Amino acid sequence: MSVTAQRRGGQCKAAVLGRLEAEEDRAALLALLRDRLEEPLELSFYDADILPAELFTAISDRLDAGGKLKIQAYHALLAHSLSRLNLPARQVAARLEQPAARPPLRALAMAGSAQSLEGILFLVERLPPSDIAVFIAQHVQENQANLLDRLLKTRTDYAVEMPQHMTPIRPGAIYVAPPGHHMKVAHGYVYLTRDRQIQFARPSIDALFQSLAGEYGDGAMAVLLCGYGHDGADGCAALRQAGGCVIVEDGEECAPARAMPDAARNGGHYDFVLKLPAIASIVASAAAGEAAEPDGDLLALFLEALASHYGHDFRHYQQDSLKRRFRNLMGQFNLRAFCDFQRAVLTDAALFERLCAELPVGVTSFFRHPVQLKLLRDEILPYLASFPLLKLWSAGCATGEEAYSLAIELDELGLLDRSHLFATDLNPYQLKLGSCGLFPAGALAANRENYLASGGARLFDAYLSANGRFLQMDDRLRQRILFYRHSLTEDGIFNEFQLIVCRNVLIYFDAELQRQVLRRFARSLHAEGFLALGPQDGLHRQALDAGFIPYRGGSHVYRLGKGEAR
Repeated sequence: MSVTAQRRGGQCKAAVLGRLEAEEDRAALLALLRDRLEEPLELSFYDADILPAELFTAISDRLDAGGKLKIQAYHALLAHSLSRLNLPARQVAARLEQPAARPPLRALAMAGSAQSLEGILFLVERLPPSDIAVFIAQHVQENQANLLDRLLKTRTDYAVEMPQHMTPIRPGAIYVAPPGHHMKVAHGYVYLTRDRQIQFARPSIDALFQSLAGEYGDGAMAVLLCGYGHDGADGCAALRQAGGCVIVEDGEECAPARAMPDAARNGGHYDFVLKLPAIASIVASAAAGEAAEPDGDLLALFLEALASHYGHDFRHYQQDSLKRRFRNLMGQFNLRAFCDFQRAVLTDAALFERLCAELPVGVTSFFRHPVQLKLLRDEILPYLASFPLLKLWSAGCATGEEAYSLAIELDELGLLDRSHLFATDLNPYQLKLGSCGLFPAGALAANRENYLASGGARLFDAYLSANGRFLQMDDRLRQRILFYRHSLTEDGIFNEFQLIVCRNVLIYFDAELQRQVLRRFARSLHAEGFLALGPQDGLHRQALDAGFIPYRGGSHVYRLGKGEAR
């Protein structure tokens, strides 16, 4: 049971764990909401990001009946979904604690043995210009020439050298440990020794990291890469104890040479365990400093890290839009520095989930762009009525208002019962909101106007019920729409449609991604089908390049050109 209630002092407090997926849990919560209206009730939701429609309605009914109710939401998305429907809730721990002030990064170390060369080159190539000193230790045979310094000179603008004993440390330089020597740093100099091997290695990663801990303390960052053996684990412990930051490469990326990073991980001597793209992003932003903005190469590295770490690819979204939204989220997360924002998102799946929920613009309404919807109602849907089964796709549907608008038009034309209406979006949270069929009541007047302007023959209110707090869509319409997650940029063709509607989505993609999606639409469309784009998308030239021809000038509705390959 995930719903636990305690009654004490004339009031009831209930803790709700999990996402209320079990029927008995939903029934238990409904019983609490419907019983003992005179008894103050406090609900604390710890995990749920949204509730079933019946629970939203039960909350509203209790409040409208005068029942005392307090809601605490530990998930930001649940707090948002409640406030969206004019249901009071207090969001708990809405902001992250501002990280303690730390000194600027002064030294960066990278180290590994087998299979670490690729990682070292990958990270160095992505380092921005800075005044940090970089130290690299790689296990090689003592009688074997180490050509790493020569390789690095072709990959970076940093000064690269294999130092001599007592070489002064200069900002903006990379120092590579020579084979057969331990490399240590102290008092602003590089020290080379021929002391005994440590963990069967010379140069020793432990020796380098431990010296960095003493020299730079919390101004040091170390990255432990792939390799065999346990060298580096003690050094990571020393660095962390001194306040430095330790990043360990994910052992899955190193297999079979994963013993070295796994040893540090198993000992708990690390701050983050990440794959190379995420490491490169965090290291680069730390090197750039706290004043660095989510822009240029730093932004590109972060998007590459998100794609690698979470499988969500935002690399072809319009950069200006992403920058604005990242800055806004940094404020919401109480994180001033972009490097702190990256660390938080790449190491906390809940924050990434929230980022995904808030990145899409999601501006939508019922019967938006009514002139175009009137064209669909008057000409295009009647033309498609000759098909025995109509398949329509609302692509990038956000919270579903567009899909419900299409369902209403199909219903008024007598086509709903032989139509399959698919509503897809990348954002699972918005899909849940859409499938609930609950919408804010504040826009009702505008929805009525748009409905009439689109040629609506009845009253818009006939399709929903209102309780003063929110609107509830008719169940008959809600059950005719198939909501599910689909990425326009990553997922393939999943059906053949007579009508595809994608409005005010592609405007946030770059030109190349717009072309890719339009070509995908061309392959998903029946030869006699139609594509409706948003009047504000500005995609006429791209649509022509993808093989579409205008149905009518200025309508932003297209058909496939004759002879286009399917």
